[in-house]
Amino acid sequence: MPDKRSVTVGFRSRQQDGETDLAGLPGELFRLAAGWALTYKEPPDESGAETNNTLFVRDGELRLRRRGTVDYEQVFRLGEEAVPGEMTTPYGAHDVRARTSMLASELSEAGGYVEWEYELLMHDQSAGSFRIRLDIKVG
Repeated sequence: MPDKRSVTVGFRSRQQDGETDLAGLPGELFRLAAGWALTYKEPPDESGAETNNTLFVRDGELRLRRRGTVDYEQVFRLGEEAVPGEMTTPYGAHDVRARTSMLASELSEAGGYVEWEYELLMHDQSAGSFRIRLDIKVG
């Protein structure tokens, strides 16, 4: 059985059109055989829908799975050009790719952080550049 801890997550996202800071998001941190899994919930959006996020963190790789009004699955890897992913919006499914320029994490049973920076490509056009940092605290 995986080792599981209740955590609070501080979320910071910077993109070209602004910055988002969210504090105290509830989550769980799991120790896996080859890395970590983090689950956390974002506050409800304008429609009242919650977004559930799951991150799988391994050396040199981050897998994100978002479930909410917009579903998004993406792998982030340094050194690989435009890793494919998928985004599903109320307007349909879109093939997306991520160009990861920075990926860092330090996780332990006491928490830690995960940070990554990437450019999102949709239909071979830039859909924006993002830098995301998650600060994870046990308790």
